[in-house]
Amino acid sequence: MGMFCESYFIFSIGNITPIFQETYKDCYKQHKTCSEGLINAETYVQVSGIIVGMLLMGFIADQIGRKWGSVLTAAFMFVGGIMLTASNGVTIQGWAIMFAISQFIFGYGVGGEYPLASSSAAERAEASKALRFRRGEMVVCTFSMQGWGNVVNTAVLCLLLAAFGQTGSKYNHYALDAVWRISFGVGLVPVTAMLIYRLFFLQESKVWKKQNKPAAIAVREQQVLWYYYWHRLAGCALSWFFWDVSFYGNKLFQSTFIKILYPGASILTTLEWTLLNSSVSLVGYYFSAFTVDKLWMGRVRLQCMGFMMVFILFLICAAAYDPLVKNAIKWFQALYFLSSFFGQFGPNATTWLLPGEVFPTDIRATCHGISAATGKVGALVAGIWFAYLTNANKFYVAAFFNLAGLVFTVLFVPNIMTLDLREGDRRFDALMAGKQENYTGDATHPKNLSFFERYVLKYGRFYNAGADAKARKEEGLRSSGSLPAGQA
Repeated sequence: MGMFCESYFIFSIGNITPIFQETYKDCYKQHKTCSEGLINAETYVQVSGIIVGMLLMGFIADQIGRKWGSVLTAAFMFVGGIMLTASNGVTIQGWAIMFAISQFIFGYGVGGEYPLASSSAAERAEASKALRFRRGEMVVCTFSMQGWGNVVNTAVLCLLLAAFGQTGSKYNHYALDAVWRISFGVGLVPVTAMLIYRLFFLQESKVWKKQNKPAAIAVREQQVLWYYYWHRLAGCALSWFFWDVSFYGNKLFQSTFIKILYPGASILTTLEWTLLNSSVSLVGYYFSAFTVDKLWMGRVRLQCMGFMMVFILFLICAAAYDPLVKNAIKWFQALYFLSSFFGQFGPNATTWLLPGEVFPTDIRATCHGISAATGKVGALVAGIWFAYLTNANKFYVAAFFNLAGLVFTVLFVPNIMTLDLREGDRRFDALMAGKQENYTGDATHPKNLSFFERYVLKYGRFYNAGADAKARKEEGLRSSGSLPAGQA
């Protein structure tokens, strides 16, 4: 529910921009009463709030637990959602400043939702015998609620525009003001329900409770993270960064794409095309969920495939941009929608999943927060940089960022699809004790290591099945840490 609520509001900001440009022309379009810098700052303030939330709440959640971390993020989203809905000011400039502050507060809650939702979903699946072999599916299905939030918000806006008679090229500004405020009010309903549920009914993660250590050793945990896991963090964080440059660059081009198809398109027409693209993307989430736990696909292959497909599609769009726009607009439309599909059936889902798996429980939310925040920096880069590029060059840049994401995934991201998360925790405990050589279990098996870990760091040299079986017996563990291959 958290990912649904965050995307409902966050994607709504982009969806209602044409409404603001029509309702508050002097501020948002002509910049007579508000500076252009103030309006642009709204986007940067929102992203800044998200980044701060990702970094702080990820660390906090590893200290206080998944339940109370989730309550905190829901509380920030609840307060921010109310402020967004009721934003006002004595002047239009004052209103714009209030709206920006509201975005930061809501964005902070959204940022915290990323590491908490992913870590909680992975640990919930790990703690259940029925779900353990479907861990990736459960995490991606949790993330798919982001797609639903986007679709539902766009659909609500379309329905409200129709209900208020705002379907043509002439608009009633009072009606448009009611449309965006009511759409936010609708979004507050699930936010409120989510906060109540988390406060009174949500149970703490069993995996976190079992592995949790005193807060006093947090410094040692950070030392182990940056010494032994920096390469995994680089792989997860930078592949997410490269993807978000591409993903948000794609989103930024969407309005230009609609103008090419339908010059002078109304607000409703623009939103209808947004709804279609969002629906195509939503299908990709479920293709990811269906294949991510299959041995013939898995996380890393899925991410690499998505990066490669989007690279190829964007490269075609860039190289043949003028002929496609002038003579084959429908083919251009097909390529664009396919890129949205393979974005979700690939890196948009897996960049969210992988940081919740490849790190041990003690630092899982922290590392997910760092990875997600790095990705958001990519979104910020796209928002600034793409404004100075021609349309064809936007596609070239996005294409080669996908290629960079592919390279970093291959080098630094391990595929631990069949590995029990408890094995990662056992290895982490040995590292915390300064006895790396004492852990000889499946977390150091070459199949569970990245290319860099296998061939450069040579962590596979520690793997010894016989020694690990003896250690497991002494620890009172009954079975191997790897999931049965046939169940994956």
